[in-house]
Parts: sequence; structure tokens; C-alpha cells
Amino acid sequence: MSTVTASPAHPSSTIVNVSEDADLRLIRVLASTTTDPSAFESTCSSLISSGDAAGLLRAVISQPGAITGLLDESYSVDECASAFSLLAALLDRVRNAELEKELGGALVDSVCSAVDGGKRKSEKRSAMVAALFNLRSDGGEKTRLLAKIVELADTASLTPGMPKGVSALADMLESNALQATLALWGSVPDIERRALYKAVVKAMDSVLVQLAEEGKGEKGAASVEVEAERKIKATKERKQTYLSLILETYSESQVETEALSYAQEASIGAIRDPISLFSYQQNLLHLPAVLALQKKSPQTAALYDLLKIFHEGKLQDYRDFTSMPDKSSVFTTFDLDEEECMRNMCLLSLISLAGEHEEIPYTAIASTLEIKEDQVEKWVILGVSSGLMEAKMDQLRKVVLVQRCAVRKFGPNEWAALKIRLDKWKSNVRGVLDALKNSGDSAAMDGQ
Repeated sequence: MSTVTASPAHPSSTIVNVSEDADLRLIRVLASTTTDPSAFESTCSSLISSGDAAGLLRAVISQPGAITGLLDESYSVDECASAFSLLAALLDRVRNAELEKELGGALVDSVCSAVDGGKRKSEKRSAMVAALFNLRSDGGEKTRLLAKIVELADTASLTPGMPKGVSALADMLESNALQATLALWGSVPDIERRALYKAVVKAMDSVLVQLAEEGKGEKGAASVEVEAERKIKATKERKQTYLSLILETYSESQVETEALSYAQEASIGAIRDPISLFSYQQNLLHLPAVLALQKKSPQTAALYDLLKIFHEGKLQDYRDFTSMPDKSSVFTTFDLDEEECMRNMCLLSLISLAGEHEEIPYTAIASTLEIKEDQVEKWVILGVSSGLMEAKMDQLRKVVLVQRCAVRKFGPNEWAALKIRLDKWKSNVRGVLDALKNSGDSAAMDGQ
């Protein structure tokens, strides 16, 4: 076991070296910022001697100045995390599971409530909670701690759209990655998941505010502006994804004011951008909290109707909706851009048409989208670039050949169409097999 000098050259060195009396050395560091250092050190030393880990943690937590001292500018982020790791390790010596969780929560609260902390306060607090996070194994507890880390983190470490590896936290919060992590942690209660998802949504709001502030400065090169727009888009998409995840945690009996608020926000987001998260938002319409919008108020009922059109309807359905006086006000009420909604609805109508036919005449597309025939190719290119369809255009025959297409609605009619295609495929395969068999029989006879 390594040893350290009795009088270190710099006080911060006492909190990064682990020796046989590491607990006592840590207490001496913490004592210096308490109201009565001598009494604090005496009490803690006695608890260390008696092996009372729970009592020692209580003594530290009850003295706000102790944790505040770790946030002092004389200590680096790594030193704060190292010192806090020693405190966190004491939780493993608490023999009562419930008390262990209680003290862990109180320890985190003491970090969050500690006053001041110098220039790198947020970074230090986040690193300290991360140190505790890395030492815990219970899935629910880790989920709570991760939510705290997100709340404490600065916007730079939360911003999505950066190259992988730039921010471990931003990478971890990618929705698929986080869902896989939660699965590895075991059974995490919905209430814990919901709290984490809420923290991410709030954090994305902060990131958007920060990006908007940065955008108010002098305009840079085109590449800089493109990069900024990419980050804003990625942030909005991450927020929308987590709004959907929040709503998935509510059962029908749990829907209340807060759930309805999230449902309304998620619905507005899905209408504003129904393309980017097309697959992820397919289930949104059927979630209990979203369904409840139909009964909340006439305005939210109209919002739900519009959301349903964007999920399943076509351009004519959208035009019928906007022609109704009691419905059309939804755009003003929820700050929706009618021109952008029309554009997205045309694109979705094209996707629906492509899902119904393998070969589409230009005239059919022009009729469906209510455009001139010379605009058809532009819309087909938009559809392909959206990633929701793959197609080729035969300009001589003036038809679009659909190779693949996303399905907007899958009901009885779609099942029937799938059956027809499978039967056709089955018949074609059988024809190929019969041809191969006949060819083999002919070759055998020629050989004789």
C-alpha cells in the first residue's frame, strides 16, 4: 500500500492518494470548510474508529460546508471526483439496503445544494455524482443518478450532433444506446425512467437556448452555419424522441395534467416534423396520454385530429380539415406553420401513394398532390431524399417505379395488399423452381 507524506506540498494532493488512513485524510480536508473543524474531525474520527459507515456519512452530509469545500477552486475536477469516490465507497459498508439508498440520495442532494464552487462548479458537481454513479449497481438507483448528472451537466457536454467520442454523456443519451443500457441494468421502474427522460427533455431545451444565443453573434463561414443548423436539428430530434419515451411510461390510469402537457408538446413536434422521426413516432397516436387530448379541450381535440391526419391521412383529408372553421384555428393556437404543414402533407401523401402501387403514372401523382405534371419529378426526388421511399423515374413512359416505401398505416387493407404480394412472390418462386426442375430433367434425359 502506498504512503503519502504527512505535510503535502499542496492540500489537494491529500484527496487523490489512497492509503490505509485515506478516510482520516479525507475528513481532515473536509473539516477545513465546516463551521467547527475540530469538532467535525473529532466526531468523524470516532465514527471511523468504530466502523460506523452510516454514521460517518450522516456526519458529512449534515455539514454543508464539508461538501462545499470540495468544490473550492484549489481542487481540480479529478480531485473532487476522487475525494467523493471515497465517500461513495462508504455506502458499500452500510449493511441496510434501504438506508444505503437513503444515504446515497442524501449524498447527491448535498452536492446539488452546495453553495458556490468556483468557475467549474457544474463540471465538478457532475463529476462527483458520476463517481457515485460508477460505484452503484442497482438499476433504479443508477437511473436516478444519471438523471442528476444530466441536470448538473453543462450544455456543451449534452449537445447532440457532435462526432462520436467528443462527449461521453451526449453519446450515452442517444435514445437507442440508452434503452440498451437500461435493459442491461435490469428492471427499472417506469417512474425512474420517466424522471430520467424528463431531465433529458429539459436539458435539450437548455441546449436549444444556448445554440440560439450562439447564433445571434456574427455570422461565420457557411460551413459553420451548416454545422450549427445540424446541431439544432439533432437537438430537436432528441427532445422529440424523449417526449415520446416519456409518454410511453404513462398507463391510461396515470394520465394527468403533466402527462397531457407532454402529450400536447409531443403532438406539436410530430406535426412540425413528421419526416425525420417517422418510424419512431408511428406509435404516438395510440398512446394513452395522446388519446386523452381528444377530451381535454376543443383545441387539443383539434390538435389530435390534425396529428391523426399526419399519421394516416392524405392531402385531401388535410384540406378538408383546414376548411373547417372550428379546426383551422389550431395552427394559430399551437404556432404551426401552415405552409410547412402543407409541404409535409404533400410528401406524406406521395409516400402513401407509393405504398399502394408499384408503378405510378406522373398524372396520378400530379392529381394526388394537386400540382402540375412538370413538378412531379421534384416531389419524387424529395420523397427519395427523405429516406421514406426508394424509386426510379422512367421519363419516357412518365411513370415512377417504386422499389421500397415506408408504411404510414397498417390495417386490414394493408394486410390484404401484403397477402397479394406474397402470393405473387410465392407463385413466381414456384415457377422458377419448376423451370429448374424441368431443365434438370431435360439434361438427365440428354445424358442418357
